[in-house]
Amino acid sequence: MRSAITTVKTPLLRRVATPLALAAMLACAGATAEVSSETIYFLQPDGRSYLLERALRTDAGSHRFHVDKSVGLDDLRHVDPQQFTWDDRSSGDANLMEFASGGFTVIFPGRFDDARISRGADGVAVYRSWDGSKDAEGRFGMWYAPGDFDRFTYTWILPDNITLLGYSANRDGEWVERANAVSFYAYDVNNLTFEIRYRVDPVRVATAPAADTTVAKALPAAPAQTPCEDDCNGDSDGDGVHNGRDLCRNTPAGARTDRAGCSLDTDRDGVADGIDSCPATADGARVDARGCPLAEP
Repeated sequence: MRSAITTVKTPLLRRVATPLALAAMLACAGATAEVSSETIYFLQPDGRSYLLERALRTDAGSHRFHVDKSVGLDDLRHVDPQQFTWDDRSSGDANLMEFASGGFTVIFPGRFDDARISRGADGVAVYRSWDGSKDAEGRFGMWYAPGDFDRFTYTWILPDNITLLGYSANRDGEWVERANAVSFYAYDVNNLTFEIRYRVDPVRVATAPAADTTVAKALPAAPAQTPCEDDCNGDSDGDGVHNGRDLCRNTPAGARTDRAGCSLDTDRDGVADGIDSCPATADGARVDARGCPLAEP
């Protein structure tokens, strides 16, 4: 079984071999198994923030995962296996997670800076995974050593306000689109870089349901309501709609209301349903306080 240290710097994966003597011994043994890598970006509506899942499966005896200093231990959303060590002092530019296992899965949030994302005035953003630098061994992008990735997957999942425009990789593989997501699948590859193009549209904020226009014509206009400043979860007028979203916080006791907390008036006589003793008066009829027709003079 291989024993190796895997290093990962967000958002790039790097793995370095064990000391030369051990690497030579393992090479002689010829014991190798598939190395499978999975990267999934869950992009957020702002087009820069993301939730990242990184998973690696090998037969190595241990792995070391390098996380950017901006990611702290409390930021980790998921770690498997749960037995690991956290070192935020040994390295000046990364926090280290070490696993005594043949693989791991880690999920944590992050944000692309201007070195990774360029965005035009038209809302089109371009993500580039590689900054153009190589290490002393000539390795770059997402790489593995010794050998290559036997199986490599790379996925972006986009929110509804982001439209995927294009994508490319520097290695041969298969791109597959599913709904608002795209995945890259490749085998026996190394030193991978990616470019993803997408458009970020403004997020549409949900609004409260429109008031019933029929009721609005019949009832006196509701007084303007100021945002609740206290007891927003209470229900001052007892209509079943809490103060935080009640647009008519003084409806009479017993009145039926819509979802915005304003009185319903089916027969449009100015007396709210629920306290209207004659709920089917004819249009234009003059009514008393109970909602019943007045006698003609």
